[in-house]
Amino acid sequence: MTSLDAAIAEAGLIPGKSPSPLLPPDALTLFTKRAARLRSLAPGHSVEGWLSFIATLVEAQAKLITTPAKEATPEKQWLADLSALLAALPALPGAAETAAAALRKADEAELKEINQRLAAGHGTTADLAAAPFLAAAEQLAWTRHAAGIDAAASTPPATAHVCPVCGQPPVAGMIHVGGESSGLRYLHCGCCGSAWHHVRATCVACGDMKTVSYQSIEGGEEGVRAECCDACKSALKLFLLEKNPAFEPVADDLASLALDILIGEAGYNRIGGNPFLVLGS
Repeated sequence: MTSLDAAIAEAGLIPGKSPSPLLPPDALTLFTKRAARLRSLAPGHSVEGWLSFIATLVEAQAKLITTPAKEATPEKQWLADLSALLAALPALPGAAETAAAALRKADEAELKEINQRLAAGHGTTADLAAAPFLAAAEQLAWTRHAAGIDAAASTPPATAHVCPVCGQPPVAGMIHVGGESSGLRYLHCGCCGSAWHHVRATCVACGDMKTVSYQSIEGGEEGVRAECCDACKSALKLFLLEKNPAFEPVADDLASLALDILIGEAGYNRIGGNPFLVLGS
């Protein structure tokens, strides 16, 4: 038995059979709660304008999530969701409105090419401006899909390092409180909104348990930290809900960029990114 297997057994967990191994998103509340959290975080923040812009996108998502999908798969549906999103948005400030206007004029082939470049990490300056809108559209398509999944039929192992629904790495981990998931760590997907259980104090990327440590911003918000692994030099944000039940993985990840800078300067690389923060080549 490996050290990881021993830790899982000691915790009383059976891989794939832990309490609620998969938590599908509540499509009716996910975006409403995220938008409210972004609005509460924005005032006085160093990136207030950015948080407010993303809140506007998320508020539009909340209005559109109940619209039935037109396509059979999220991979096809996101284009229809993008069109609806661009039509639903109010007037945006400066560069954001310019990017939205360009996307409204682009045809399907152009939109697919932009998305492919962004996915490959080769986005142009214009692509980066378009990225938040495309990310929001993909979130709509995948969240609608994930919300319809039968969680009981899905048994991801307690060491899964990517989302069992859409295959994306986690945006952050959260230590839950209340109910059968109290005290357990769930990794949260920034794309489809699903969460899946992962054994605590273990590197999500490589499984190492011996060199895991935690970093936080001195004087920063309590309950926000990064789990760092010296074996593979990876890091994952963690939010402790017992410290603040209002934590929302995508919103609070955006609001804790100072922690990203800290762990980056220390030589660690994030396991997953935020869908609203895309870097070019």
